[in-house]
Amino acid sequence: MTETTTDTASTDRSNPELPIATVSYTECLNRYALRLSQLKATNVVALDPLVSETIYFTDPFNRLKGKANFIGLMSEMFAQLNDVSFEVFEAQVQGQTGYLYWRFSASSSLTGAFSTEGTSRVCFNNQGLVISHQDFWDASSLIEQFPLLGRLIRYIRQRGAYQAK
Repeated sequence: MTETTTDTASTDRSNPELPIATVSYTECLNRYALRLSQLKATNVVALDPLVSETIYFTDPFNRLKGKANFIGLMSEMFAQLNDVSFEVFEAQVQGQTGYLYWRFSASSSLTGAFSTEGTSRVCFNNQGLVISHQDFWDASSLIEQFPLLGRLIRYIRQRGAYQAK
């Protein structure tokens, strides 16, 4: 995993009642990225100490709030998919916000093996806990793997694509 950072302790004092952060957001993001890349069905709870009770998570299929829901979603992913893996290529930090560039791979009986690349926007609180994790990736690349929907998505892609000469 390569790393580009502009990490700073919290200099946003818009709310002076909040404690000044003494955590390195670069270290927090790297720790979180490492846990994601090592994630298995047996160690999903390893994410628990890294996320806040009120974490907000979104991806193309989910919008949820709360640590229990986040851990539940990760556990369900392993229950429904086989050979799940995250490979983190790059991590960058800007203030209390980090960005991860990654590849997710898995397989299922319905789709066979599939893989997609994406980006996550990860926000931290002053204690270094993840308060927001937003995943951005092209869900149509996964939907394309489904037998009937796949044909429709491929047709739409072909119709909408530039035809190079």
